[in-house]
Amino acid sequence: MSPVQPSSASLIPDTCLAAGAQLTERAGRKIVALYGSVQGEIAACMKSVGLADRSDLGTLELRGATSLLDRALSDRLGDPPLAPGTAHRLGRVWYLRLDSRRALLVGTHAALASRPSIGRGRDRGELAHNDIGSNVSIISVIGPRVGRLLGGAGLPADLPMGAVGRDPTDASVLAILREGQRRVLILVRRPAVDALWHRLLAAGEPLEAAFVGCDALALLDISSTSAAD
Repeated sequence: MSPVQPSSASLIPDTCLAAGAQLTERAGRKIVALYGSVQGEIAACMKSVGLADRSDLGTLELRGATSLLDRALSDRLGDPPLAPGTAHRLGRVWYLRLDSRRALLVGTHAALASRPSIGRGRDRGELAHNDIGSNVSIISVIGPRVGRLLGGAGLPADLPMGAVGRDPTDASVLAILREGQRRVLILVRRPAVDALWHRLLAAGEPLEAAFVGCDALALLDISSTSAAD
């Protein structure tokens, strides 16, 4: 009998559902749209810190020998090869090098659906490609108090932009990516996601942390792009 795949609704953490997450469907997947006021959620990200479930993102895993993965990532991203503990964004996909033999691709489901071309010829066939999205939950932490919240939760608080860190005490946290000065992405094994949510919320309580939905994040992204232009 084939294993039963979890429904998209079941991939939303219980902590978010209990907080009043309002769900919507995009690209055939349930995501958290908002919790009440989109403008209030944007304000939290601008003034304090917001926490968002990222069911709108997927995760692919690449595994291979060090030299093989070096060549594949260089072919895709350019030289020098992406070093372990660093990440690079290309289009809508982040490439995270966890260690010498393993990398993760994190991006929208649409961006990952075509399986971005990694490696050439025989190299591509020898790389192990796995869609691990159903086994991984992703949390965004956004705002000027990001560092204080991460430090309060016992996570690396001073990662430089583009760096990938790990939780020194919990191996279920696969990666902590510093996307920007005020933005961090955390990848965690799905069975441990609610425990991590509780940990982040406890650290965020004195910082006025707030739940944030994808509608607010989309507007923040548009605002950031406009400001950069």
